[in-house]
Amino acid sequence: MMIFSEDRRSRYRELQQALDELKRTASQNNLDRALVAAEYKKVQQLFADRIMADSNSESDQSEIRSEQPYLTEIHKQLRLLATDVTFLQASRQPATAASRQKGAIARLDTLIGYCSALLQKNSDASETAKMHN
Repeated sequence: MMIFSEDRRSRYRELQQALDELKRTASQNNLDRALVAAEYKKVQQLFADRIMADSNSESDQSEIRSEQPYLTEIHKQLRLLATDVTFLQASRQPATAASRQKGAIARLDTLIGYCSALLQKNSDASETAKMHN
């Protein structure tokens, strides 16, 4: 069972909103590659400072254990997104840039999906706990 504190839930919502914002920026037709890179760095920093740092100091280790597979996947996908963003910035041909842009957007969809799944799983667990009390 995975029930987050309200603070932890709000951190995941914050990450999801930052990912949504990055996706909006990355989806623009006349792409500002520098802005995409800057927003990616903000998302990466948010994940490191607000989610991972908190996970390492969290007192309830059972909460962290159930969350760990998601954290691992989000961390991996963010590293892969860094590569996508780097390749996108280096793209010279419009077709290559368009392909890299699509790849980055697909990866962002995956990351947003992980945040949604975590929040949904937490919401379901919270509802179940309320019914048993």
